[in-house]
Amino acid sequence: MTTVMTVMVVGVSEGEELERLRSRIQRNSHFQVISHARTPDVALAHARVLLPDITVLTLAGGFRDDPVALDVFHGVRALDPPSGVVLRTRAGAAAGDLDSFTADGAVHIVRAGDEEGLMRALRTIGLRRASCDPDEMP
Repeated sequence: MTTVMTVMVVGVSEGEELERLRSRIQRNSHFQVISHARTPDVALAHARVLLPDITVLTLAGGFRDDPVALDVFHGVRALDPPSGVVLRTRAGAAAGDLDSFTADGAVHIVRAGDEEGLMRALRTIGLRRASCDPDEMP
């Protein structure tokens, strides 16, 4: 039996970027995008109901630049069980204050456009989840 990890995408507007990101994630049959939200309030509402295994949170910069995104981060990490998080920074943005948020394989920083890094982060989080069978992961 294949274990499917659920993924919520946050911070990407409807359109080409969202479709590319969703397509890339779902190209691996172990990951299914179950929700996307552009605004923090919708993201937290979706997270509370859907309890995603992983949240991919796209940021313009660091949390100092976007304190509302920090609320989303803390909200999904406070779920039971907590969502793993991929902090996806814009290609040219400095990571800034994000390094202090990485946590034991549950939170990763990846630059937008780094598809290999994104998939490596998703797999790492997936392997750490109790609901995930590491023998089934590619």
